Formats: sequence, C-alpha cells, structure tokens
Amino acid sequence: MPIAVGLDIGSNAIRAAVVESGRSSPVLRRFVDMPLPHGAVASGEIVDPAAVGEAVAALWKRHRLPKRRVIVGIMNPRVIVRQVDVPHLEEEEMVEALPYQVQDAIPIPVEDAILDYVPLEEFNTPDGDLMMSVLVVAAPRDLVESVISLTAPIGIDVQSVDLSAFGLVRAAFGSDLLLGGDGPQALLDIGASMSQIAIVRGGISRFVRVLPTGGDDFTDALMSSLSLTREDAEEMKREVGVAPEGTPEGEDIEIAARRVLTRVSDALIEEIRGSINYYLTQAGEPSLDRLVVSGNGARLPHLANRAGRALRTKVEPVRVLDHVSVGRVQMTESQLLALQPVLPTAVGLALWGSYIVAPSSRFAHVA
Repeated sequence: MPIAVGLDIGSNAIRAAVVESGRSSPVLRRFVDMPLPHGAVASGEIVDPAAVGEAVAALWKRHRLPKRRVIVGIMNPRVIVRQVDVPHLEEEEMVEALPYQVQDAIPIPVEDAILDYVPLEEFNTPDGDLMMSVLVVAAPRDLVESVISLTAPIGIDVQSVDLSAFGLVRAAFGSDLLLGGDGPQALLDIGASMSQIAIVRGGISRFVRVLPTGGDDFTDALMSSLSLTREDAEEMKREVGVAPEGTPEGEDIEIAARRVLTRVSDALIEEIRGSINYYLTQAGEPSLDRLVVSGNGARLPHLANRAGRALRTKVEPVRVLDHVSVGRVQMTESQLLALQPVLPTAVGLALWGSYIVAPSSRFAHVA
C-alpha cells in the first residue's frame, strides 16, 4: 500500500505525518514535530532558510522518515486562489492555455507564477458556448522553489507542493468529501502568524483565503498592553482566554488581559465574517452549514464559541481521527487526541491524491 509523508512548515514548528493509504481508511503511521526558532518562518515566508533546513534534516534523521512520496504544504498571503470562468478545454489543453486564460485575473505576472486549477462546474453562455468555472491557484515561483530547496540537501523526493488549505480540507472532512453535502461548510485554521479559511460545497473547495492574524497577535497584544514577557503572555493567554460574550469589565490583570484578547479576537472574527460573507454573496448561498476549527490558535479558551455566535453558525472542533485510523504511533491515545488541532495540515498533505474529488495542487510537477 502506498505510504506518503506530509510536511507542514509552520511558524513555530515543522510537522510531518506518515500516512498509508489503501482501499480502506487511511492509516496514520507516524506524527512527529520539531520546534523552530522564533522568527525563522513568518507569514508563510522562510526568513531563515538555514535554521529551517536544519530542523527538516534533524526531523528526518531523528525519526528516520521516508524520503520518497513527500508532499510539502505552502500557506502564504502571496498565493492567489481565485475562481475564474474560462472556455471549456480538455485537461491537457487547459494546462497549456491556463496562463493566457487567467493572466488578467491574477495580480502577479504569469511568468513569475506556478499555476494550477481545480475544475468546479461547466455551464453554457447565452450564445451557447461551453464554459467552465475553475478555482485557479497561482503561487509565486520563488516561494515554491524556496520550499523545495529545503529538502534537496537531504535527498527528500518531493512529489508535490500542495496548498496547505487543501490538505486541511482533506483531513478535516475525510471521505465525507465524496458524499458532498447540501450546503457550504467552512474550515477555519488559526496558526501562529496567519489564519486560513476554506469553504467546501459539494465535496470541492470553492473558496480559500489567508488572513494576516494568528495566535502570535494575541500574545503580542498582551505583551504590549500589559508589559509582559513573551513567556508570561503565552501562559496568560492560555489561562484567561477571550470573553464568551460581551466586553469584560473590571481592572484586575486577568480581566484586563481578557479584554485585550477579546479585542483582538473580535477583529479576527470580523475578518472571518467578511471573507465568509463575500463567498456567500458571490455564490448566492444563505448561510454556512457549519464551521470546523483547527490550529493551535483555536485552543484559545472561548474563541471558537465567540466566533460561532458572531457568525450564527454551528462550530465544531476538527476531528482528524474520525477519518484516519491509527497505527502503532509512538504516543498514547490521549496524546494524539490532544494533538488533533495541529494534525490536519500534515495528515491532509499526506492524503494528497487519496480522495478523488478533493483538490490537490501539483506545483512540484511543473516547477
């Protein structure tokens, strides 16, 4: 049975998942991570390639991970994901014509981008011309090359560079993607320096957006407002959380901290609301069916529930282990359950190509 490795390069850590896929449910064989120095990766940009490269090499050496069939994820505000209507073409023709069809729809020169697309629907124009709506993914070439260059020195065979959001969707919804569904469902992943929103309908990702706010913004706000060290701010953030509703009143330090965290959360929730409403308006959808949350930032007490109330939708934590069986991983069940918020990206990347209707980027194939 094929075994693949998903590599998630985050702002605070790199994570790798070894997944075996076959005719039955996928099996998680390994899940390992390695911390990164603060600032080595920021907003999806590799700021310190030497430090990140050392961490990748150490992760592979320490855990003896497979070097073949490795799928690396990218998440960066510079990656463009946009729905575009193009003339209907067969796949080989579409790959060749894509740069010319989308050059006016993306804000970067097509010669500086690596392009891929996900087919959405076919339709006819009033004149009877057959058209196709596609979700175009345009990644800056230098970004893709910087990710691949991290793995080359240790002999890792990168099968593909995929959009992290697509991996998140595969892991969060699993084989349920094949069943589709009536209404749109959203996934919100809150990382350290960024957050991602992916909206799925009919088993396919229809909308992806990266927001420039993450867990570090909550920490930085506490440090600035209450003159705390980073360590103390991190600890207080985890203990206090945001207000379940309303605005906290009072002057003691915990209430002051909760007020600061709530202010940051409300700004993030407004960004989320704006993105979701944009999609719903464009797609003519009345509301979301549900919002699934993941990421370390989603652990912040009461944040997910506050977001659900503001967005007027049902909120659920991500449950990767509902869709993936667990092999003989070197950790207890309780440890794995505690890791569920950070499992999806690496696991979903390792599921690249496993679900027929789940989108997968193929950046490494055309780099």
